[in-house]
Amino acid sequence: MTEGSVQTLLARSFALLAREQPQAHARLLMPLAGLAVALKIDAEHFTVAFTSAQAHLRAVDGQESITVGTSRRTILEVLDDRRTLTEAVLSNAVEVVGPLELLLRAHEGLIRYVHAAVRCAGFPSLLHQLRLTCADNPERETEAHG
Repeated sequence: MTEGSVQTLLARSFALLAREQPQAHARLLMPLAGLAVALKIDAEHFTVAFTSAQAHLRAVDGQESITVGTSRRTILEVLDDRRTLTEAVLSNAVEVVGPLELLLRAHEGLIRYVHAAVRCAGFPSLLHQLRLTCADNPERETEAHG
C-alpha cells in the first residue's frame, strides 16, 4: 500500500473510526460482518473483508461476495454532491455486482460509514488527501475505465 492509495486512506479511515467513534464503528460493522468486497478504484484492486470487530484490507482472492468498480473522481463527485450514488450506479460510473441481499447489507454499511465519518474529526484530512491524489494524476480515471 502506498501513502496516497485509496487502500491506505480507507484503512486509515477504519482505524480513525474505531478510535474516534467506537460505537459508530461497531454499528457500521453490524450489517457488513461476513462480507468481502472486492474494490477496483482506478488502477487499485483490493478487498475489504469485514468481521463483527473490524475491517481487514487484503489482496483480491476471488472469494469476494461483492465487487465494486469506480474512480477517485466519481467518489469525489458523490461526496461533493455533484452526482448522487444512484446516478453514478445508473450511469455505470460505479459498477456493483453481487446478490441483492448482500448489496442491501453493503448499502446499509455504507450509509452507517458516512454517518460515522461526518462525526469523526480526522476525516477532513483524509478527504483532503483523496483530493490531492486525484489532482496529482487526472489520468487515473482513464486508466481504469479507458
